[in-house]
Amino acid sequence: MNSHWRKGIAAWKIKGVLYISVVFSWQLAEAKILAVQHKGKTIIGGPAAITHREKIDWADVQDDCPYDTLSMHNPFCTFTSRGCIRKCPFCVVHKIEGELLEYTDWKVAPIICDNNLTATSKKHFTAVIDSVKHFSYIDINQGMDARLFTSWHADQLQKLSAVKIRFAFDNINEENKVIDAFKLCRDKGFNDFGCYVLIGHKDDPDEARYKLELLRKMKIYPSPMRYQPWDTKVKNSFIADGWTHQLLQDVMRYYSNSIRFGGFNFDSYRDFTHGGNKLTGKIQSIKSFFNK
Repeated sequence: MNSHWRKGIAAWKIKGVLYISVVFSWQLAEAKILAVQHKGKTIIGGPAAITHREKIDWADVQDDCPYDTLSMHNPFCTFTSRGCIRKCPFCVVHKIEGELLEYTDWKVAPIICDNNLTATSKKHFTAVIDSVKHFSYIDINQGMDARLFTSWHADQLQKLSAVKIRFAFDNINEENKVIDAFKLCRDKGFNDFGCYVLIGHKDDPDEARYKLELLRKMKIYPSPMRYQPWDTKVKNSFIADGWTHQLLQDVMRYYSNSIRFGGFNFDSYRDFTHGGNKLTGKIQSIKSFFNK
């Protein structure tokens, strides 16, 4: 199901009108090219368009689209709620979505993309789980809030045939909550996990690696998420204090693919990929993988 995610922006034409959905600010330049080439009416939406509304004079910005925009990005996805109770400084959700809103009606689909599903009421959470019980596999795609996750939530998830449980580990002070959430899930018999780990925001490399290695010790392969300012024009251009572009790139590449390495640790990976030692056949293949 995840393989059906569209890479980049989503664009489609209906009755001569070009519709564009843009998630990230650095994709706006590509969207503008499409709009200019279209030479007709263009309607643009999505988080990047909404937050850059005043700078877009080459398309009509609309908050709501009459079509199922999310399905243009991935037909297996749905939102059952919007917004979040948090106002995290690295996240734009509270700026564009506002307060948490539970839908009374939603497209039933196996990939649930709610901004903070765990913050919804028990009534709503139960209704969401009951609505997708007929699917053979469910992906709680956006990551649940470990600070809010309880045994009750785990019991509800046990109604599903199979589920990918994801949490987010954004700040080091959430360590115990993240550990407890995964332990609770394991105690309930779950074993298909993922964890988004924010790096390169206000952490330093040691703190970032601590979070990533903690998950690896728990036999959970992390998904590092490099911080991107909401208005950046070039992806991966932001470099926080204490980091370098190369180090950020190395952390992203290694931990995003750490399942491939087994006991091959990060420091050895950096030594070998940057040519510090003689390369074995195994390491040569790893270099080839990353140089593709």
